[in-house]
Amino acid sequence: MISAIFTIRFNFQVDASRLNIPLEADVQKHHSNTFYEVTNFRVPGHGNREVLPAISIRKDKEQWVHIDSGKSSDLSDAVGEAIAVAEASQTEGDD
Repeated sequence: MISAIFTIRFNFQVDASRLNIPLEADVQKHHSNTFYEVTNFRVPGHGNREVLPAISIRKDKEQWVHIDSGKSSDLSDAVGEAIAVAEASQTEGDD
């Protein structure tokens, strides 16, 4: 089963936190092996111009990792945290 697409907003820290870039992306949750397809990375307020390629991530224990490599990155960590916040707020809204 595939969930509806939702949008996340997060700050992506580049170059060991020397540069902080606000980003948005679209997320679709796949329930088969629970992973998230993240697409359309963009800078808020600058149209729909994609600035990063799509990624697929999942939570493995306490880390957010890329499906293809099984490794975490600064991007997968930032995106994963934004997904967790979005899902928590969605769950609170369902109560």
